[in-house]
Parts: sequence; structure tokens; C-alpha cells
Amino acid sequence: MSEPHSVAGAPEPQVLEVAGRQVTITEPARAAWERSPGDLLRVIVAALASLAAFGMFEFARNTAVGLEEDIAETLRAVPHFVVLTVFALFSLALLVTPLVVLVMVIRRRNRRLLGLYFLTTTTATVIFTLLEGFISSRVPAPPNPPTVLPEAATVDLWSVSFFASLAAALVVSGPWISRRWRRLAWTLLLSSVPLRILAGIDVPSGILFAIAGGWLLGSLIVLAFGSPRRSPSGLDVVEGLDDAGVHLAEIHRAGVDARGSTPYFATDVAGRRYFVKVLGIDERNADLMFRVYRWIRLTHVGDERPFSSLRRTVEHEALVSVMAERASVTTPSLVSAAQLADGSMALVYERVAGRSLDQVEPAEITPEILRGVWQQVQLLHEHRIAHRDLRRANVFLNDDGQPMLIDFGFGEVSASRLLLNQDVAQLVVSTAVDVGAERAVADAVAVMGPDAVAAAAPRMQPIALAGATQSALKKQKDLLAEIHDQVLQRTDLPDIELAKLERVKPRTVVMTAMLFLATWFLIPQLTEVPRLLTEIKDANWAWAVPAVIFSMLTYLGAAMALASSVSERIGVAKTTLVTLAGSFVNRVTPAKIGGMALNVRFLQKQGVETSVAAASVGLYQGVGMLVHLSLLAVFAIWAGKTINYADLLPSGTLILAVVAGLLVIIGVAIGTPKLRQLFVAKVKPELGKIGANVRDLVRHPVRLLVMVTGSAILTLSYVGALWASIQAFGGGLPIAGIAVVFLAGASIASAAPTPGGIGAVEAALVAGLTALGLASTVAVPAVFLYRLATFWIPVLPGWGGFTVLQRRGDI
Repeated sequence: MSEPHSVAGAPEPQVLEVAGRQVTITEPARAAWERSPGDLLRVIVAALASLAAFGMFEFARNTAVGLEEDIAETLRAVPHFVVLTVFALFSLALLVTPLVVLVMVIRRRNRRLLGLYFLTTTTATVIFTLLEGFISSRVPAPPNPPTVLPEAATVDLWSVSFFASLAAALVVSGPWISRRWRRLAWTLLLSSVPLRILAGIDVPSGILFAIAGGWLLGSLIVLAFGSPRRSPSGLDVVEGLDDAGVHLAEIHRAGVDARGSTPYFATDVAGRRYFVKVLGIDERNADLMFRVYRWIRLTHVGDERPFSSLRRTVEHEALVSVMAERASVTTPSLVSAAQLADGSMALVYERVAGRSLDQVEPAEITPEILRGVWQQVQLLHEHRIAHRDLRRANVFLNDDGQPMLIDFGFGEVSASRLLLNQDVAQLVVSTAVDVGAERAVADAVAVMGPDAVAAAAPRMQPIALAGATQSALKKQKDLLAEIHDQVLQRTDLPDIELAKLERVKPRTVVMTAMLFLATWFLIPQLTEVPRLLTEIKDANWAWAVPAVIFSMLTYLGAAMALASSVSERIGVAKTTLVTLAGSFVNRVTPAKIGGMALNVRFLQKQGVETSVAAASVGLYQGVGMLVHLSLLAVFAIWAGKTINYADLLPSGTLILAVVAGLLVIIGVAIGTPKLRQLFVAKVKPELGKIGANVRDLVRHPVRLLVMVTGSAILTLSYVGALWASIQAFGGGLPIAGIAVVFLAGASIASAAPTPGGIGAVEAALVAGLTALGLASTVAVPAVFLYRLATFWIPVLPGWGGFTVLQRRGDI
């Protein structure tokens, strides 16, 4: 029986015959195509494989050549006719594989699949054709040229684009091809690598990168457009439970929070009611990513390794649930566990009438109820069982008002004290969302005791809590501080020292990556250290004074532009102090985010409405970008006769590859409904506010002139600071060329997510100046002097300005 593609309103029940009886199945209509956690997991793995393959031909060329030599030496004893036969058979099979896959796709008669097949293969072919020169320049020639093959067979019929497009096609069409044929196709594709080594055609690194890159491209397209649905249907659940001895008469999708599973309510032929929790490969993939993320990001949170299979995951949950029930914890009884036809697993619990705590009005949560919840937790902990997910959705109140604990999917038996403390911290904070800090802490102390609450206090921090609890805390920003105060009042703790749970912070990762890039680009410039030291020693440091003066002028220009972005009259002197304070804030936040937030806060304090302040700062940034680009065009024309722009620009192949990548990203964004909805809901309204500000600015030409002038002073002062820094080391470049290098380099480096563009700015400026013919022994110290004047020296006065503004109440 076919299923509808879309349903308006509530889903319609379907009555189907299963094992000779009528079963009513009610569930939302499922799209034929869907995105799944497995699609994202595949993208991550493919990206890692691509990076590894790139590293092989970029940093391990000799290793690749050595591998080819070793294999060739091992196989010298193989008869020539064997090599020729194997090569011929695999060559033929590899040539036929794309045609076979295409035929299978056409036989499906699915226009969307066919369109994705051609989109994927075409995109992969274009991208890797553009990258072919880049790859071949880095892949060394094989040390063992083919001598046992006929001359015709030594012709390389397959470029890297062939391997990339085939890999991408196999990813996109994989769900529509049987497992046997899919494995055969991938085996042939991957076998081409050792085959080409055997034949002495090339070393493996280039082809491995092409295959990994095609895999990544195909995975990205599947993630963007979806793949055939793989989750089990209600009928699959009924048939699977039949085999386990649970004969259902009715089943319908449950609209409840059941993280990591698909929930159903069901009734069997005898009238018994059940809650059915279905876990499939998608849930398994999501759990793997969640655990890996927590392992990378967090430490000392008691996470165990992922289970070896979905079956082991379900068996563990069943064990913890049964152990909790035997410990006299009030929880629904486990009835059965079953494996479905597609390999998914189902857990069947008795259904209890009631509501989860997140669906109960806060006024209904009496002290008796809350203490009853803590008594259940106490029973768990007395038997060394940790729930590990004590958010409100997993605390249940039956119709008699008796609290229950549900969903032991993350539970642990023989739990450590660390996990038990985590339970207490989680439940205190999650219940405080509804009943307030005072009641939540008081009831916890009353049942668990002050020592247990005190031991859990270091874990009462957002990163240690469930996502739903973190979201609730964002709406009650002072709640966590209130909880800490209550804990201090009701325990003997002198202070709460939060546990250090972050192994790696996102900012640390970004900073490390940018430091690596900075080192990668700058180290080659430092090879002539003796000459560099001589240049520094002989520098004319008097030029440092104008460099610093130009640096200070940038804050005056920024203040003029910011003050004129709103209709209210704001003093330029006070605004200059704000822009100077931004130099301090931006040193600890990425991509000038802190400075923008500071500007918005300052405008708010000057009586500007929040929405208008945010739009005004956006207008200020937008006008600054337009002035920046306009000056770049002016200086580019001015310097056009003396600068060879081919020395500054990357290769045409790289530019085309970047353009192609951007077009793919834009296409994915347009073809993804959620991204379109996000644009309409979030971005479009802000653009409308900025547009209104632009119209208002045009009606006041004096404000517009001041804003443009201020933005020009800001940009030209930076150019002047760089020019003065170069003059300190002897100069050698015209001002127009220096301006082009700064304006172009700053545009590229502005995308760096590090504070002030650390690493990216230095690398871009040094590369641009040396491309114009400035000696590296001059360019490197000049850029360092420029960054000292414009980046590091303003930090201290910026901190002073920030302190003054705080004391005056202006921010």
C-alpha cells in the first residue's frame, strides 16, 4: 500500500491487515526523501578522509613514492601476463561501472534522483578538472614506470575528475542500489588505487584525494537534498512486535519528547496499553556523533564509549530500566524488546496515564510532588544507578500525582559518584526553571541532604546540563546565579568552584588553526633571520611615531561614522572613547563581534531603541565596507600601470574552484527549505531595518557626508600606518601599491574568525607586499611594526576607555 506524500492537518488512521487481524495505524505522512543524522556523519567522515588524502600529497610525497616502490619491488616476481590480465579486467569493469550505475538510476524512474545524479557528477567533474593542475603539480611521478603493459594500456584514461565524479555518484545513488551492487562498485573504485600502483601508472595520493573529495561532495549534496527515507514505519513496528509476541490492535505516533528515538502509543488485542520506543540506524548515528562531540569537547563527565551496535545500546537501556524497577523506583515496566525487519530495535513499556513535568503548569508542582521526585532519585542512588538525563521531560506525573522517572537510555548501573552528582545538579537546575531557585534547592537538600547538594554544586553550570535545560536557562539568565546563592545558604560551602569540564573550547580550536596558518605563511619569510635582524637594527624608528598617530586617527574616523549612523545627536568625543574601548573588547572576541556588541550597547544607553541601534551598527558596517571597496577601486586604477595584478591574484584555476564552491553553497542554501525559512525569519527583517536607515540617511545629506568621510578617514589612516611602517625599514613601494595591498589583504583577512584577524592579517600583508617586489626582510618587520601600532598599542588605552565608560554608565 502506497503512502501519501503530504497530509493537511491531523494524520488519517489506516486500517491494515497484519497476520489475519485488523490493525489501526496512525502516523504523520512521511516524505519520500528525508535528511538524517547519518548524512551529517557521512559528511564529517568524508571531510576527515579528504583532509588525510590532502595531507598525503601535500606533506608526505616521499612516503607515497616509497609505498609505490615497496609494492613494485614485492610484485616483481608476478608473471607479466597476470599483471596484464588483472589490469585489463579491472580497467574494463571500472569503465563500465558508471554506465551500470546510471542504468540503475534510470530504472528507478525517479526524476529527483536522476537530477541529483547529473548535478553531482557534473559538479564533481568541473571542480576536479579545475583542480587537476593543482593536484598533478604536487603528486610526484611514479618511480617505477610501466614496462609490462602494452603502450596503449599505459595511457591514463582516467583523470582525477573521473574518480571524483564516480565516487560522488555512488554516494548519491547508493540508497537506491542494492547492498551487493553498491559494495561491488566501491570495491572496484578503491581497487583502482593498488591497481595503478601495480601498473606503475602513478602514486596513490592524487587518486585517493579525488575519491575522498568526490565522497565529500556527494555527501554534501545528500545532506542538502535528502535521501530515501530509512526509518521504520508504524507497520514495520507492528510486524516486528508480532514476532516478539506483542500483538497490537492499534498504534499511533506519540507527540512527546523522546530524544534519540521515535515514540509510539499502542494497544494490543487484549486492550493493554503500551509505550513503544523505536531506535534505528539514524538514532544510532546521532548517538555516535553526540558521544564523539562530548568526548572532544568535555572531560570528567563520566561518558562511556559508544556501544558496539544498536542492539547492545537497546539491551543496556533495558538492563538499567529493569534494575531501576527492582530498586523500587517508580517507573513504567519493561514488557519486551524486539528487532524490526530493517535492523531497528523497539522497546515496549507499559503505558502510564499522566504528563511529563515539562507539560505541567508550575503552579501544579507542589512541594510534595517535588520531594517525591527527589525520593525516587534517592532510591536510584542508593543502588548506585545514575539516570544521567534528569530533565523535566523525563520526570513523569501519573494521574494520581505520583512522580515517576522514565527513559533510562543514558543510564548507568554501578555508577560513580561523579555521575550521581551530575544527576543532582541536573535535577536541581531543571526543576528550578519551574519552581524557582529557592524551592528547588530547599527540596533537594531536604531529601538528599546538604552534602549531596554541595558535592553537586560544581556541576551546576550550563555545559554540564541537557540541551533543553540550557535553552530554558537562556530565558532566565539570572536563575543559575540564584541557584548558586541558595546552595551557599543551605550548605556549608564557603564558595562554589565550578568544575573544569571543557576539554577543548571552540575558540581554542579556531585560535590554534589560525596560529598554524600564520606560522605556515610567515615561517618561509623568516628563513633569512640574520638579514632580518640587521634590518630591524638599522630601522628608522622615528617612523613609528606617525604610524601610531595614523592608528589613533582610525578611532576618530570610526567615531564620526558611528555617531552619524543615528538621528540622535551623540558627541564625537564620547563616541571616540567607545571606538577606542572596542580595540580592547575585540582582542578577546572573534571577528569584531565584541566591538559591534559594544557599539549597540552604547547607542542603547544614549536613548536609541535596541532594534534601531542594531540596524544602525549594521548600516555603519555596510557603509564602511562600501567605502573600503570604493577606495580599493580608486587605488587599483591609480596603481594599475605599476602593478602586475597577476602577481597578487591567485591562479585562475583556484579562483574558478572557489567560485564553483560558492555556487554549490548558494544552490544548497536555495534548495534547503529550513535555510530559506531562516533567511525569511531572521535575516530579511534585519535587512529591512537597515534599508529604512539607509532611506533616512539619504534624506539627511550632512549625516551621510560625515559617515562617508569618517569611514574614509578610518580606512586611509590604516593605509597611512602601513606606509609609515614600511618607510621605517627603507620603503621601496609607492603609496598606491601599499594601499592596494592593504585594502585587498584586509578584505581577505576580515573573514578570519580570530580576534583582530590574528595570523590572517599578517600573512595576507606579507604575501601582498612581497608579491609587489618588497624584500621579505623589509616586509616582515614592517608588517610587525604596523600591527604593533594598530593592534597591540591601542589595547591598554582601550582598556582604560572601557573602564571609564563603565564607570560613567555609558555602556
